Amino acid sequence: MTNDKYTRALTPVIAGQVPRPPQRCDGRFYTVVASNTLFNIAQRFGVTVQQIIVANPQIENPDIIFVGQVICIPTGTPTPEPNGEFRVLTLRFLSETGQQLPVVNGAVQLNARVIVRATFTRPVSRAFFFQEPTGTETCELAQLIGVDCPSAVTGVAEILWQVPAGTLGRVFVVACINSICAKSDEVLVVRNN
Repeated sequence: MTNDKYTRALTPVIAGQVPRPPQRCDGRFYTVVASNTLFNIAQRFGVTVQQIIVANPQIENPDIIFVGQVICIPTGTPTPEPNGEFRVLTLRFLSETGQQLPVVNGAVQLNARVIVRATFTRPVSRAFFFQEPTGTETCELAQLIGVDCPSAVTGVAEILWQVPAGTLGRVFVVACINSICAKSDEVLVVRNN
């Protein structure tokens, strides 16, 4: 699914045009900003658009949300794979404010502090984030950059990474449910001085 299906958040014209948040929220509240669509909000929080719609009965049309509207982001996991396979769905790099970092020439451009967020088909008990320097082809040189032990109800793990100046390499995550583990694809990253 792409973001093309959903319209960006609208600016309300009259008072009372913005629907109130749901009375009950099993998750967290989020305030919509101008660049948002339900699709990119869902991606940011590792849930589906459908999960957001179910948690927000006040959203009558998923193509109409408003700047300043408060919505519920449900706690949950992305839709599991039909065959029940455990795997990494996404590995994202975000600014401290939650904005996706730019990619230039195939490399994510890192800030000094970066949120590294992974989503999985099922809740995980441990997630290990690694950085492997470029020019190496063996995982023996990979360095652990962070560990997350997320709650047992979400399929999302994240760390706040203090990125050293001059970092150039590939980042990946290995996550486990008990003794079953899955590894993400490697993502090329760079932080200039």
